Amino acid sequence: MDARDDRYVDKLVGRAVRGDAEAFGDIYDVFADRVYSFVRARIGDYHESEDVTETVFLKAFEAISTYDRRGLPFGAWLFRIARNASVDALRKRGRTPDPEEDVEPFLDPDPVRIDEHVASLVDGEAVLRCVRELTEDQAAVVACRFYWDMGIRETARTLGRTEGAVKALQHRALRNLARMLEESGTHE
Repeated sequence: MDARDDRYVDKLVGRAVRGDAEAFGDIYDVFADRVYSFVRARIGDYHESEDVTETVFLKAFEAISTYDRRGLPFGAWLFRIARNASVDALRKRGRTPDPEEDVEPFLDPDPVRIDEHVASLVDGEAVLRCVRELTEDQAAVVACRFYWDMGIRETARTLGRTEGAVKALQHRALRNLARMLEESGTHE
């Protein structure tokens, strides 16, 4: 999203906070595809992902009057709701998300950028399958950075991590995605 889009969303959020249901509908239009993409990447099942996406927006609608920017854009707030709803759905299903992993400092010994390598292997459904195999933290970073177009700083603040931790998680996630995509033969 560019600055114009951010201002547009901020205006919609302001109206929605004041009780304007139509403004919330417009917020839905702006964010529905990103929320669904993130949820589908975590949940997998098409119908369950639709249900969880609906839950995300219902929770957001119910809580919009208490929304407080706190230095983060609305998308970060909505992402947290989506992440929590996805975790809840996975728990109900009996799959507990992976525990927090140790995060080491970001080191990229390979001069070839891992993210460019992953991008060269992209096949939408294969990527969604592989993202489901990442740790919860890695998937959250991938979602913030690539589904939600957040910068490193914004991702760190959204996830309550340091920028270095986000870089390390992103590096691991992209390295793992590249390995999984290569193993699945998606790049051929």
